[in-house]
Amino acid sequence: MDTDEFSRVVAFNSKVEAANRIRPPALPAAVISVRDSASSWLFARMKEVFAGVDDTLFAAAEKVHTQEEQDGLFQALRVLRLERSRLTERFVSGVQRGFVEVDDPARDQAQEPTAAAEGLSLLRNDVLEQQVALQSIIADVKRDCACPIAEMALRLDTLLPLKIYDENMPLSPALLCRALERALAPLDIQLRARLTILKKFEQLLAAKLAALYQSCNQLLIEKGVLPWLKDPLLHPRQGGRPARSSPSPTDGGADGAFLRSGIPAAPSAAALPGAQVRIPDSGGGAAAAGGDYGLLPSLPGVASMATPDLLQHLGALQAVPLQEGGQGRVLDVGHLLQQRLVAAKLGASLHERDTEVIRMVELLFSFMLEDRNLAESIKAQLIRLQLPLLKLAIADKSFFSKGGHPARKLFNALADAAIGWQPAENYQQEAFYCEVRAVVEQVLQEFDSDECVFARLLQSFEEFVARERRRAEVMERRTVDEARGSARVEAARARVAAVFDALTAERKLPRLVHEWLNRVWNGVLFRTCLREGTDGAGWRRNVLTARDLVWSVVAPMPESRFKMQLVLPDLRRRLDEGAQSLSLAAGDRQRLMEGLETLYRERQALGERVESERERRARERLVQELRREADSVMEIPEAPEVAEAGLAAEAAETPALVESVDEAKTLQILDRETDLPAMEELQRVAEKASVAPRAGLAPLADSDEFWRQTYHLKYSWFMLQDADKAPVRCRLAAIIKELDQFMFVNRAGARAAVYSRLELAHALRDEVIKPLDKGPLFERALNYVAGTIGETGLEACVAGRDKAG
Repeated sequence: MDTDEFSRVVAFNSKVEAANRIRPPALPAAVISVRDSASSWLFARMKEVFAGVDDTLFAAAEKVHTQEEQDGLFQALRVLRLERSRLTERFVSGVQRGFVEVDDPARDQAQEPTAAAEGLSLLRNDVLEQQVALQSIIADVKRDCACPIAEMALRLDTLLPLKIYDENMPLSPALLCRALERALAPLDIQLRARLTILKKFEQLLAAKLAALYQSCNQLLIEKGVLPWLKDPLLHPRQGGRPARSSPSPTDGGADGAFLRSGIPAAPSAAALPGAQVRIPDSGGGAAAAGGDYGLLPSLPGVASMATPDLLQHLGALQAVPLQEGGQGRVLDVGHLLQQRLVAAKLGASLHERDTEVIRMVELLFSFMLEDRNLAESIKAQLIRLQLPLLKLAIADKSFFSKGGHPARKLFNALADAAIGWQPAENYQQEAFYCEVRAVVEQVLQEFDSDECVFARLLQSFEEFVARERRRAEVMERRTVDEARGSARVEAARARVAAVFDALTAERKLPRLVHEWLNRVWNGVLFRTCLREGTDGAGWRRNVLTARDLVWSVVAPMPESRFKMQLVLPDLRRRLDEGAQSLSLAAGDRQRLMEGLETLYRERQALGERVESERERRARERLVQELRREADSVMEIPEAPEVAEAGLAAEAAETPALVESVDEAKTLQILDRETDLPAMEELQRVAEKASVAPRAGLAPLADSDEFWRQTYHLKYSWFMLQDADKAPVRCRLAAIIKELDQFMFVNRAGARAAVYSRLELAHALRDEVIKPLDKGPLFERALNYVAGTIGETGLEACVAGRDKAG
């Protein structure tokens, strides 16, 4: 279950409750529901906090300049990863204890000045800095959430035995920060890591406390706890505790329904801009009989609100700053109009088609809130355009059919430019966010009925985006070029290594030859591969030189003596030129060349000794054969000249026979001992060489859906959701053919991720990376609404009314 929904049924069960050794006093059921829902919400937010801290500390550790500071950050990372669960449990446990250990703020405040004066001078600088950060968080939350905090304090005051104030309310910002401070106290980490935790706590939890307070208030309202309560800051408390009796059903009328909508209550009629406008009795929404005010059903005798009057009310609501903060919310325009009419003591009904338009615009912005393409802070700004676009749709009967309307083009331009934008720690100061916010502010301030405002802002924003994209393109081009260069280097190394492995595998070579290959010819082949690839003549010539070098020391002697005499002069020249091309020192080059000469002389001498030995053994075998032949013919009397002639003939034929046998054996030895791959095979080995894929990934069949998808990816946007990291929106920037890799960059053009084809196929299968929706946001939302409200409602909105009311 999503903890953002504040479950009202499932209690928060974890090790936290098991750790409470003292049985807490019984709490009312309504308070237990609030405690459990808040615990679930806080537990989920703290997980986000520590995930963000992990990313921030890791990035900071890579940027520090001193080894000591980097070691300290990595040590803090290790500690936090080990203690993350226990920290979260201690924090939530401390918050839960606040529901039964309610302090008296008057007593604490009486003791505070003395304690503060005595302790401030004793605090170390790091402790003091941590206290200042916590006090800043408390002050910001109390300022931004004063109304819901006061409401919760009043409601809990009716349920708990002790007096509840804003300060000692169990979920007050001071008590939450105190629980965090106590949870972090046992940690032995440096100050920078502690301040990072507090910063993430402020961004990812404290800044969202308004949602927690509103949901807890709503939960208490549904339990019947002061459902009629309005803004307590506008109605200061009187002495004594409120009555605990349940309100009557009529107490939760329009005001209660409006509070349940999650939208702040409207101010009084005098405070509303444009509240002096009155709806005329003739056709502009006369007050209904019986003194009923607000939006009334469309019944006979109840006039529909005229379009100009409706636009005036929407314009007055547009001037009220209702939407600010980190997260947006769709406005319930019906409730806003209800509040405004009730405050003005007016009643009117909405025309059926106006109701359809309001509903359709609400659905459009609801779709936008669910869009994965945009960050939450950008959605919070775009949703503030709901009222201006609603005014356009009500005033212009053909607004939804005008694809080129400047307001729609501006909305799409804002959304399109924001794809891939990720909020940093201080995103409110980023140029792009400031520009989007400035455009929205200008629309809210300047748009009344003149559509030229949208055209002017669109032109200005497009110029800003063009400048931003030019800078990003420069960065992206550098990133891609760097990646391509790295890929070429990596591929060249892999190809050279593959050639050397094929030449030296299972062959015992002299140390000098290994030195030539690894120190000299590795560089020659690597540089040649980078310069002209594996298809050029230079690559083939240098690979052949490496093959000849290996052959020259493994070829059998003296069978290869004749070929050696042909190969060695040219081989010496090529090796010397290669050594010179690497600017090898003259002394080293001379030593390597002289070493080869010595090696070849030794092989030549060895060949001569082998050949001499073979000749000696051949002569011995010939003499033995002649003697055996002589012994076998001694019994046959022959004329001496005939016997001599026979012996001479046999002697002439025997060497030829021995030579043919030795030649066959030599060829077999040559094939067996050298067995070097042919040049064509070496070429194939080099072309197929690549960086080894990541271990543990199973190969995919050519027919696999996700494997085939990698061959059809376009250069569009994706959502990267890696484990233990915040989601990142990135764009496919380049396919590096040398390594068959895919490089993704973020909006600024910096590298976000690199996948091999197999890794990318598995990432698509596991939904680690998912394509974002394509097309302009307004048009995609319009298609969604068409399927939601049906063709009839859409046609009515697009076509407009045939006759103005």
